[in-house]
Amino acid sequence: MKTCHLPPSQALRLQQIRHALEVERRLPGEFHGKRLQCARSIVSIPLGRRWRALFVETACGYKFRDCLTHERYNKANFAAYKP
Repeated sequence: MKTCHLPPSQALRLQQIRHALEVERRLPGEFHGKRLQCARSIVSIPLGRRWRALFVETACGYKFRDCLTHERYNKANFAAYKP
């Protein structure tokens, strides 16, 4: 699989969102996060126009799972992301 490097502005936004969800226990809706239709435990949060961050809901909150470009997000097999 080809790796893509996150631009600095999106990396900073991802860091802030991860801290808010994992440490401060804020809700993904504050960052325009939406649950996926095919896997309701996965939340997708846009980092910009081109990037998406995926978080998995666990018993103790949300855990960061992956960061995808919009193209890879559209082609992703989300069955592999289930906890």
